Amino acid sequence: MSELSGTTLKVYLYILKSGKEKVGVREVMRGLNMKTPSHAYYHLDKLASMGLLRKKHGDYYIVRELKIDYLRDFLLIGKTLIPKFLFFFLYFTTIFIFSLIYMRPYELFWYITVTTTLSGSIISLYQTISTYRKILI
Repeated sequence: MSELSGTTLKVYLYILKSGKEKVGVREVMRGLNMKTPSHAYYHLDKLASMGLLRKKHGDYYIVRELKIDYLRDFLLIGKTLIPKFLFFFLYFTTIFIFSLIYMRPYELFWYITVTTTLSGSIISLYQTISTYRKILI
């Protein structure tokens, strides 16, 4: 959906991260530091017209969670969006630490393990940070 970007995307992410069943206009306005309720209302109505929210008695309910490009690299666990690359970072870092604890500098395999796990850790940490920066609210 090309319309889901900018402030409308921030409103959608705010609702997803809140984990609440319903949200109101003023709650979104305060949560995202908007200046007027009409600004929040505009974006909530836009999300409702896209079929992502349902309006009932002045409140908005999430209809479905949309798999959008911004969120494909994240897992939603509870109210928290976690970058998938974080798990790769933890995996490579754990192996790297164990390689240092059980040092065998006289074996070529040890050098290969240390080198590959360190570079895997650095690359996945970079990807985790850059992915997380995409959705900062």
